[in-house]
Amino acid sequence: MKQLPETLTPRQRTNISQFLRHLEQQDQRWPALAPAAGEVRPAALEAAVNTAIKDHGLHKNTRAALNHSFNLLLQGPSGHVRLAPVLLEHQTMMAQLPKTFDRAYRSKISRFLCHLEQQNQRWSALAPAAGDRRPAALEAAVNTAIMDHAFQTSTRAALNQGFNLALVGPSGHVRLTPALPEHQTVMAQLPKSLPPQQRSYISRFLCHLEQLDQRWSALAPAAGDRRPAALEAAVNTAIQDHGLHTSTRAALNHGFNLALVGPSGQIRLAPVQLEHQTVMAQLPESLSVKQRSNISRFLCHLEQQNQRWSVLAPVAGEVRPAALEAAVNMAIKHHGLDRGTRAALNWGFKLKLRAPS
Repeated sequence: MKQLPETLTPRQRTNISQFLRHLEQQDQRWPALAPAAGEVRPAALEAAVNTAIKDHGLHKNTRAALNHSFNLLLQGPSGHVRLAPVLLEHQTMMAQLPKTFDRAYRSKISRFLCHLEQQNQRWSALAPAAGDRRPAALEAAVNTAIMDHAFQTSTRAALNQGFNLALVGPSGHVRLTPALPEHQTVMAQLPKSLPPQQRSYISRFLCHLEQLDQRWSALAPAAGDRRPAALEAAVNTAIQDHGLHTSTRAALNHGFNLALVGPSGQIRLAPVQLEHQTVMAQLPESLSVKQRSNISRFLCHLEQQNQRWSVLAPVAGEVRPAALEAAVNMAIKHHGLDRGTRAALNWGFKLKLRAPS
């Protein structure tokens, strides 16, 4: 107990102390179970811990406490993939990811590190040398995890994004930046206000098009077309079949003022048009969460219909704009929007919209 690391929490220290006391009651000793040098999953110790938890009432976090203290990889009887790595090396890696890093990508990296631990592998043994953006051993490990262990294909993209790598799948090369001058021009013309993460998603989509011998100019919308069918199909296929991030579609919508939707055709939960985001930001604080949600869904519905609030919004002093009232009633009757949408708009914008008689 005296040799336990100082970083251990009091609760973890208590769990280990209770486990050692349990061993004594069973006439067992730690030296008989302790791992040999370099061993991270000693079978006898793992069995003893699992039995103590299952049959003798020891806390279920006893295993994690031992793993943390002695740099082990003991597993429960189920052998399920853990949601968070236990090795200090891997925990440090997760902690060093940028705070702004995409949550879904963060989860995929965490699961991959847990997978390495279950395979008795470590990131440090696979990590790239300085300047190496495509380490062979790491690429092979990721591809095997995707192909043979049911990991999502976007795990590779998450690692590329998180650690500035260029890992590719077995089928071929995935570039991180587009090579065609046309696509480089598209990137250069994106609004400066676009977040870096969304910019990255668009860049990866353009690279994906190049791999398929496609060009943005062949898919780009005509003037006024906010939902070009060919582009929408290309984006949805890239997300569904090629592992591009699900937020790619939203990034394109934001970057090019589009209203692309997924295959389900479901109404988005938050509008992507800057105009509509501003409308949401200006709603009165007194509005309830439910009312705010109904207005947000209505604005998303407008985007899917290639409509804008500014075209329907009331002029000064107007409380019952005909076009807006018609649009709301149509959305409720034919598109499944909540019946409280009309009341929410009335409350939020001091209107008197009415249902059809």
